[in-house]
Amino acid sequence: MHLAIAGGVRALQFVISLTILAIAADFIRHQVLGDAPVTTRYSTFTGGFGMLVCGVGAVALFVTSIPALVPIALDGLMGLFFLAGGIAWAVGLRGTGNCNDPVGMLGNQLLNRGSVSTDNDVYYGIIEPDDDELAVFNKLRGACQRGTAEEVLQFIAFGAAISLIGIGYSTWKRGTSMGSRHPAV
Repeated sequence: MHLAIAGGVRALQFVISLTILAIAADFIRHQVLGDAPVTTRYSTFTGGFGMLVCGVGAVALFVTSIPALVPIALDGLMGLFFLAGGIAWAVGLRGTGNCNDPVGMLGNQLLNRGSVSTDNDVYYGIIEPDDDELAVFNKLRGACQRGTAEEVLQFIAFGAAISLIGIGYSTWKRGTSMGSRHPAV
């Protein structure tokens, strides 16, 4: 029973991690001016690390030579990374008015694809020469919604990591109290 639940949560965690990585990579790919913000680059790390930990955890479900505490420790580390990523996105998206404040979104480095200040003006990577205000607003709103999804997915991944720790711990405790070795979760 624990193996099926752990396998399902690991599969969900893998899909969430892959989605986090894909959204962050899309933000980086569309960065026009300067380097992508640290929060975005960190999200590529959390997504990749989450996928790696899910792979190790999946192998540990079937290979009993891996100590049960290894995936539990990796899940704990993964959970901390996802929590930090979610907090970073939550802080970074402040002032966007629930993706309805065009000025707040335009000034937000996570959303505006970079900016360059000159003596007279500020240029934003998200604004193309033929864009009208509505086109810019729609691009900003789309970026803001993807950023909000990134934030939420980081917190969901944190919750999944906590559940994997609980499942792994209960399986480990049950295995040690019975005197036998159960597979890691």
